Amino acid sequence: MPAAASEPAPERGRLAKLPGSAPAMRASDEERDRVAAVLADALATGRLAADEHAERLEAVYAARTREELAPLTADLPEPSEPAALPVHLDDARVTALFSKIRRGGQWPVPPHTVVRSRFGAVVLDLRHAIFTRREVVIEAGSFCGKIEIYVPENAQVYDTGTAVFGKRSQRGRSGPKEDGGPVIRITGRSLFGHVRVCRGRTGWLWGNWGWGDWH
Repeated sequence: MPAAASEPAPERGRLAKLPGSAPAMRASDEERDRVAAVLADALATGRLAADEHAERLEAVYAARTREELAPLTADLPEPSEPAALPVHLDDARVTALFSKIRRGGQWPVPPHTVVRSRFGAVVLDLRHAIFTRREVVIEAGSFCGKIEIYVPENAQVYDTGTAVFGKRSQRGRSGPKEDGGPVIRITGRSLFGHVRVCRGRTGWLWGNWGWGDWH
């Protein structure tokens, strides 16, 4: 009597699929960026408050599947044209030469920002900024000057810059940050100057420079 045909062995390295089920489709970085652009437009037109925008944006970059992205814009109108990242991002260099400059508010942060302080002071406030990319780079260079960068509480900050007869420091809450917050990478060189990252409201007493209190 011939032996019964054996069932084919399952393919190695493959997971068995349940009948009638389909795996959740993974979201791409481009899809996350497009959802972030829709949220940025909703913030600009007053459909979302700043705190709700920040909450949804955090969820965008924590999402792993398309199904997790969909509810974040379900109550927002469809754009007349396919959502795209802003092309008018202000990526001009921020330079303080014997002067003081402060940039803050709800401004869209470009992927790469160059900040220079020469015998001056720059305050770069990112606490209410609109991150159209989860990860941004800030090239902070100080020569006989000061640069102070305010970051959101949930930001992940990596300062890989150098200091020569200068200083680079971080002030505020330390320790591991929550997943989903913006990733801020700081590069550049501090030469006879100071580059400081701050969380919260504390900062330098600018009055020591004779310019009054900025806070």
